[in-house]
Amino acid sequence: MGAVSLSAREHQLLQVLVVLAILYLALQVFALGWVAVAQVADVIIIFIAAWAIAYLLSPLVTRIDTATALDRTLSVVVVYIGIALVLVLIGLLAIPPLIAQLNDLVTRGPEYGERASQLAAGIQAALERLGIHVNLTEFYGTLPQRFGDLAGAYAKDILGVVSATATIFFNVTLVLIIAFLILNDGNTMWRRFTRALPPELGSEAELLQQSADRSFGGFIRGSLILGAIYGIATLAILVLLGVPYAGVLSLVSGLTMIIPFFGPIIAMIPVLAVTFVGAADRLLVVFILTLAVQQVLLNVVGPRIMSRSIGIHPIFVFLALLLGAKLAGFWGVLLAVPVAGIINTFARYAYEVARGRRARTEARTLIAEREAASAAAAAEARDATIEARRGARATPGTDLAPKRE
Repeated sequence: MGAVSLSAREHQLLQVLVVLAILYLALQVFALGWVAVAQVADVIIIFIAAWAIAYLLSPLVTRIDTATALDRTLSVVVVYIGIALVLVLIGLLAIPPLIAQLNDLVTRGPEYGERASQLAAGIQAALERLGIHVNLTEFYGTLPQRFGDLAGAYAKDILGVVSATATIFFNVTLVLIIAFLILNDGNTMWRRFTRALPPELGSEAELLQQSADRSFGGFIRGSLILGAIYGIATLAILVLLGVPYAGVLSLVSGLTMIIPFFGPIIAMIPVLAVTFVGAADRLLVVFILTLAVQQVLLNVVGPRIMSRSIGIHPIFVFLALLLGAKLAGFWGVLLAVPVAGIINTFARYAYEVARGRRARTEARTLIAEREAASAAAAAEARDATIEARRGARATPGTDLAPKRE
């Protein structure tokens, strides 16, 4: 029986069908893998948390290890003891006022709801005097009930947290133990693993470690620094202006500021809402000051902290956030940017390998070479700017050299 001959058109259609079938199978495998991962999500989260803590503490542990006579294990112990002392001090100084503010918020929830209703009624009356007819009755008429329900739900959540204290303590202890092991033996275990691989895979494994360290470590450290700065600045603003629940609001603002893109918007909502209800005459000032702090952090401080962490275009950052939110909710949003940074690094590496510009055994030098090239380009740009400024100061047609008599 002779072979079937296909026309060029039929051959193209067959190729398209094969590609679609492969994509379909890949999606099915991914879906099954995702279901399997979801079954052990709590375990994965514990290891991710331990990994993040190890990244945060690794520079400090390394500095103590190299600057003192202590070995790696004792350096980790010293860091853990220091963190424990700081947490105890924060607990003694900050937790009692926070608990008092939270309890007061629960008990006075209906009162603030009633006050919000009155403010909303005043706003509607002012709008009607201006000729703007907006019916807010249905909204502010249910505010007291909504605030009361919120306070009740909050109290129920607090009881749930108290009842789950043992589980939380166990998980935190487990995370700290795993982080201790990663800090103490992680580098040694990784070197043993890479030496057991073929040269190509070993070099690519080192590139993965470097990329993860730069993306995850830099992103986590930078985000926590930004969150801490914003929380402290918010606390100072609210305390100076006499806004109630300043401690709780600054804590929530600092934590939500860590979330990329959406964090700054979310951070302002509770601050403005409580200010509107508890100190309406200072709402505009609070809004202007918090917005100014956000702009300084996002446009001045943030880029300096994050400039060497990710290195991808904002469009792809936004795409990564949307995909992360779709696939893994909050954790997807939180981890989308550093994961996108790793993908970006390997995409560049794959492109250079495909173009014959880099051998697979040279994967480990990719990041160092790109950073060196970026530093050289920045130095050239700086020198060019200096020369341009010098040229601008010189008067055209004038010889700047000193004339001899």
